[in-house]
Amino acid sequence: MPSRKRIFLVSYPRSGSTLLRKYFALLQGRPQPSVYKDDIVDAAGGPLTSALDGVDLIKSHQLPGGHEDIVYLVRDGRNATVSFLYMKFLFGNHRFSEPRELRDALQYIDVDEGSWARHVQAGLALGAERRVLFLKYEDLTRRPEWFLRQLLEFAGTPLPPCVLDECVRLEKQSDAYMRNPYNGFMYRPQPGSIYELLMRHRTGDYWRYLFDAASKRYFHDQGGTQFLLHFGYEESPDWWQRPSLPR
Repeated sequence: MPSRKRIFLVSYPRSGSTLLRKYFALLQGRPQPSVYKDDIVDAAGGPLTSALDGVDLIKSHQLPGGHEDIVYLVRDGRNATVSFLYMKFLFGNHRFSEPRELRDALQYIDVDEGSWARHVQAGLALGAERRVLFLKYEDLTRRPEWFLRQLLEFAGTPLPPCVLDECVRLEKQSDAYMRNPYNGFMYRPQPGSIYELLMRHRTGDYWRYLFDAASKRYFHDQGGTQFLLHFGYEESPDWWQRPSLPR
């Protein structure tokens, strides 16, 4: 029997791993595993292909040991951090809600989970030791067929475009992600709160409406700017000195 190929899906929290595993659940027709107990993405139907029967995509927010290949899913850290703050608010882990509290809320997230900058830095360092493919959340949401093609070529299991097209079509028909209460679509936040602004600008860069001068300076001081530049989320190292968008 041929050996199975394990690929770790690594990301900072709230960077799209659930959405990507939904695509794989559709392609493989089986639940998608995680290193975390009960963190499983269920399959809704039969497989779209048998070509991926020997591939296991395993989610982790920690960088795994060993020598298996890694797909590192990166998202603009300012959006990812605010989204993570929202999820932890929905779980009742904190009470930060007012925009004026955002700088302190960012520090809370960094202490609790570790900063986005440190997470990305560790992922880049790991790329010197083993095969790591860096893909962006923004490509997953805006051009999923292209994104899946890159990942599957990295895994050595390319699929015909018609299979990827069908996979994306089926995912777009599903409302399972929106119905999950901890993804925040069903919650009605207080007007003017961090989370109401997030919901209002959810399809774009909501950090631009939330980060005040103190929040931007904090994110910069934690080392985030060099990685925003590295992944093309910013073109200038002085981004944090620019005025925020009106709310």
